Amino acid sequence: MRGKGKATDTADSRYPRRVLVWLTAAVALLAGLMATSSSAMATDLPYGPYTCAAGYTWRDAYAGDQVCVTPAIRTQTATENSLGPLRREPNGGIYGPDTCRPGFVWRATRPSDHVCVPPDSRDQAGSDNANAVLRLADPGATPRGGVSVTTELAPTGGGLYATGSGLTPYGTVRFYSAGTSGPGSLGRLTADATGTLQGWQRVAALHCDSGPYPATIVVLDQGAGLVTTAGTTDAFHPCP
Repeated sequence: MRGKGKATDTADSRYPRRVLVWLTAAVALLAGLMATSSSAMATDLPYGPYTCAAGYTWRDAYAGDQVCVTPAIRTQTATENSLGPLRREPNGGIYGPDTCRPGFVWRATRPSDHVCVPPDSRDQAGSDNANAVLRLADPGATPRGGVSVTTELAPTGGGLYATGSGLTPYGTVRFYSAGTSGPGSLGRLTADATGTLQGWQRVAALHCDSGPYPATIVVLDQGAGLVTTAGTTDAFHPCP
């Protein structure tokens, strides 16, 4: 038996095992919170939360369009804006006053973008929207949007669920986890006719020790190229 106050006392004898386990978990959680906070500081970015990664610049298809594209596409977009009126049917048509002349279609960088462009430009706009998350300096620094997430935790990770509104009607909604090695794709859902994710819909099964802990969940409304955050998840906790 050890005597009281002996130098041979160990950490295990001073603290019950369950306390040590709790302390270890608390330290891990604090470290994760610090990492998440530091990656979500928009004030650290030179152009705010939608600062582009190196090599990209804002598209500016319309006032407030902060989808990141190459400089060449930004220049092309400005040219399309100036030529757009010349590419419309002067007397309108089947799609109203914004009906395009033959050979042109709406660019559709967002649902209300009716600038008339060649079909290849519309494809380019769709591709740029789909890659919007990957071209941001820090996707986890974007503001909260109309989507929220929750996690049903399990020993091996958990299920991620989402609900929300204010999205592109019938649009694809993609989910990512923000991390130091770049955003990790988690899954996607489809908004309904009102741009809503009705109820809590399952996004994906997440696995422990497979990402930052806790992780910021990033949402891409692909129809508009808009990137926001939706909360965090603890599903990437250390595996037992």
